[in-house]
Amino acid sequence: MTQLKKTDKVLSMKEDIKLRELHEDVFKKALKLSENYPQQMVAATYMAIAMRLYRTALAESEYARLMSYIMETDVKPFSIPTIH
Repeated sequence: MTQLKKTDKVLSMKEDIKLRELHEDVFKKALKLSENYPQQMVAATYMAIAMRLYRTALAESEYARLMSYIMETDVKPFSIPTIH
């Protein structure tokens, strides 16, 4: 697994660009999957994968803090038309 080597927790411009590209690629894939599967199923699958990746990469206390942050953060829905 590739990890960021910076200790100051600030992304370089190159890392930021790569992160944005990755986000766009994964988001497009999620939208494509949503054409064939319910959005909740796609989201649950991505969430399960994310939690396993975080659980593998983070220390116990960091993982617990992240899960608390996720549970307490209000999230706005995307304004993308759904096909049902």
